[in-house]
Amino acid sequence: MPENQITITRGTAHRAPTVEKRVTVIKNVVFDVGRVLIDYSYDTFFALLRNNGAQIVDEQDFVRQVDLIEYEHGRMSAGEFLRRVNALLNDPMPEQDLRVAWNDLFTPIPEMLFFAGQLKSRCRVYLFSNTSDLHWAHLQQTYALNAICHGLAASCELGAMKPAPEAYREMERRFGLLPQETLFIDDKEENVAGALACGWQGIWHRDVLTTKTRIDDLCG
Repeated sequence: MPENQITITRGTAHRAPTVEKRVTVIKNVVFDVGRVLIDYSYDTFFALLRNNGAQIVDEQDFVRQVDLIEYEHGRMSAGEFLRRVNALLNDPMPEQDLRVAWNDLFTPIPEMLFFAGQLKSRCRVYLFSNTSDLHWAHLQQTYALNAICHGLAASCELGAMKPAPEAYREMERRFGLLPQETLFIDDKEENVAGALACGWQGIWHRDVLTTKTRIDDLCG
């Protein structure tokens, strides 16, 4: 195995494991937000909708019913998204109440938020999230995300979602990132694989300590 590669051993017998590339100099660290810096759960939100008659099997079923992917691409307005959610209910909610409930999914991961902020003194830090405009505005305001990074962007602004190559290329264009100097951290293996395919370096985030140790090792 080449010296500049680390193989993740977790995987299946029928699929090659993800590879994390290592380089000598990392100048940019790009964090995913959801379940890396800030945790989230749909449980309370889905319970609210189900109690009002919504037939939702799981997260993927909800995504399909309201066409959340279109919304997170920025191709649907917040008003239209909320109308689609309300259409699932026996008794539609006032729009403002539904907005509040939709934004009430998040819990900070303080150790990772602090770490990202401290990392700013050692390299350039960016945030890169697949999310909607309502969630993105809420996250920035509630958790002061601008204070812990040099730049940030969401799929609803880019018009592309990870792991599509155009999402990573748009991040490069916006922030002047060179792929070989950029380290990407995401909790979804397919998103890390997408970054690797674009020439970025990558860490598949599974726990705080391991991720922090790997970033420290790569960034010096």
